[in-house]
Amino acid sequence: MGIRLESLIEKCLYQHLEEAIARTLEVSRGEIGKLIEEGRLKISRTPDPKMGDYGVALHILLRNIPRDEWARKGEQLIEELNKLGFKQDCRVLEARFLNGYLNVVIDYSSIISNLVEGFLEDGFKTVLSSYGAGKTIVVEHTSANPVHPLHIGSGRNSIIGDTFSRLSRKLGFNVVTRFYVNDLGRQAAVLAYGVSKLRKNNINPPQGVKIDHWYGMVYASVNIIMMIRKLSNELKNIEEELFNKLKLYVESNKEKLLTAPLLNAYLESFISIKPLVHNSFKKLAEFSREVRRLKNSEKDPFTKQLAGEVWEIAAPLLEKFKETYQEYASYVKAGALLQSLNPEVYTALSREMGSYEEVEEEIKALMWRAEHRDPEALGLLKQVSKDVLNGFMETLSSYNVVFDGFDFESEDEIVTLSQEIVEKILKTGYANIVDGAVELDLNKVAQNVEFVRNLFAPDNPGRFIIRRSDGTTLYVTRDIAYSIIKFSKYNAEKVYNVIAIEQDRAQKQLRASLKILGFDKEAENLIHFAYEMVQLKNMRMSGRRGVYYTMDELLVDITRTLVEKQLGQIQRKGVQEDLSSIFSYTRELAVANARALLLSVEPGKVLFFDPERIGEFEHGITIAYSFARLQSILRKQWGLEPLESLGEIKRRLSEEISKHGVSGPTTVEEKKLIELLNAFTQTLITSYTELKPNRLLEYAHNLALDLNRFYEKCSVIGEKDLRVKNLRLLLVVASLIVLSELMEILGIPRLKRL
Repeated sequence: MGIRLESLIEKCLYQHLEEAIARTLEVSRGEIGKLIEEGRLKISRTPDPKMGDYGVALHILLRNIPRDEWARKGEQLIEELNKLGFKQDCRVLEARFLNGYLNVVIDYSSIISNLVEGFLEDGFKTVLSSYGAGKTIVVEHTSANPVHPLHIGSGRNSIIGDTFSRLSRKLGFNVVTRFYVNDLGRQAAVLAYGVSKLRKNNINPPQGVKIDHWYGMVYASVNIIMMIRKLSNELKNIEEELFNKLKLYVESNKEKLLTAPLLNAYLESFISIKPLVHNSFKKLAEFSREVRRLKNSEKDPFTKQLAGEVWEIAAPLLEKFKETYQEYASYVKAGALLQSLNPEVYTALSREMGSYEEVEEEIKALMWRAEHRDPEALGLLKQVSKDVLNGFMETLSSYNVVFDGFDFESEDEIVTLSQEIVEKILKTGYANIVDGAVELDLNKVAQNVEFVRNLFAPDNPGRFIIRRSDGTTLYVTRDIAYSIIKFSKYNAEKVYNVIAIEQDRAQKQLRASLKILGFDKEAENLIHFAYEMVQLKNMRMSGRRGVYYTMDELLVDITRTLVEKQLGQIQRKGVQEDLSSIFSYTRELAVANARALLLSVEPGKVLFFDPERIGEFEHGITIAYSFARLQSILRKQWGLEPLESLGEIKRRLSEEISKHGVSGPTTVEEKKLIELLNAFTQTLITSYTELKPNRLLEYAHNLALDLNRFYEKCSVIGEKDLRVKNLRLLLVVASLIVLSELMEILGIPRLKRL
């Protein structure tokens, strides 16, 4: 954040200037663009309004032209700008060239007329609604696996998707928001398996614990116990393999080893201690250290040679053991934490679960039964998924996120269509049977279908499984079916999938599959709205280990910091204040700040976040306070409640302007506000087309900051000149309308007072 938004006027000036310079001064567009990008050719506000509103120094382009020709070149440049429609397009009243500077005067009166029409006569609503013109789009977002609470990573998806949906509605689209519930996938089956084991022991979610958090602990416990047992076996196998190879080496080189007694002793010691109970990691580390020392520093060349041979045998296995042990230790640590938090659950699962292989088979069987419509298996998966979803919705409702509906992967329509899709793909000739599984060969497709070739270029599309050997389909297969349903059920023009950028290849596979099935429109209009993940300082989130920073915690932490700040300010002022009033709005401000935080970085970039510095981010609060202040001004001016009587306020202001007129801007602060407000509708459209709802937050925050500067320099209610007062009241009313619209899109609560 913190970037300066270019106004529409600045953008327009750059576009026309680049073209005119290329024609007049014979400089390539590439060179001009580079100078602009580097900031060496920069349009900026003039230091003195008498010089104009904007200026640009052209000396870097004129340095090879004799100075006595500068004036003529300047006249040619202005003439070329006029031919390009410079004055009309960029609202320029006058352009002047003097001593290498091009200065322009902006026609603010025409922009003010636009503001009157747009905000006092609601013209902006017509512009916005006509963009979407009632066309239907589907936005699928969040769609987190229902196995643990929403963490800040999936929360970013929710806020991006919800904001984009709100923006699309504001632009006149008929928006359908969906949450796709993956209740047939392996993760859901892992959780359901754990729940079934706990139910046998009469262990159920306790009262007073948020249900998705409890299920998240169960899911992590099952994964951790499975991985501990799997990795424990892998460590034993690595150790066994190393033992056998070294034993064979010793038996094959007995006479040689007699000449290297120290190495022989190390080998015999290692082999002899194998049957005993010992710390494998410690013994292997000691053995590795001693053999390496002999290989690198032993003076006897024969011993050094033998140590080298032993090291070649042992080194790959020792490294593999080390890596496996580190992973094993991390799971043991995570398991110890979960066992300390809920010993009853962890102990019961440890007792009920068999080996890794046995548990894996039970989970696969549960998935198979569910896809083959076994009522018991389906009922278990659906109930557990719905329980977690209830926790999700409790969290998301506190963030003002809602959905039009939920679609379960286990629904008959999706499962049946998935199997039909496999059969249709088999008939295309692009699929192969590999060990009983059905594999779609997109490399072969790309040879014949340009759309698929271009979709993956310059990479090869590759191959992927669409049905397992046991007859069950995969997530991607069911996603193909679901995509077809989203288009057909809602007659959608476009479908937006808000999904992490790491799923880019899978989304391309989805579109390619639609293409070869003959769904051309769907393949073209399925949009992957990609976003990057959230990286937390000093924490690597892992649902399988039960390590995450949840959306619930984020809201609690922001609320706490806000209360602490408010109480600190009260103590410093030494005034009495009703503390209940503080708590009444801090929760709303926390929502504003949390949503702003998750939207503060462009979706395609990683959001870095340090929970310890959560109080330093205040974009949501800044916007909320500015909104409250605008209402206060209008309340004092007309004695009306602005959010309830906005129509009457606009009517009264229109009457005042009709009677007394409205002046042009006289301060930089007024001009900035005029330009920023004029960019409102275009900012919304650009945010939509570029899939960058973060631009709306940037715009709202900049407007709030510019309003603060405006308040400092310009009197509104106390202004004696009625024409100037009308201008300033117009800016206040227009700003209130714009911020209100933006806050609705951003999901920021619109508080009347703070």
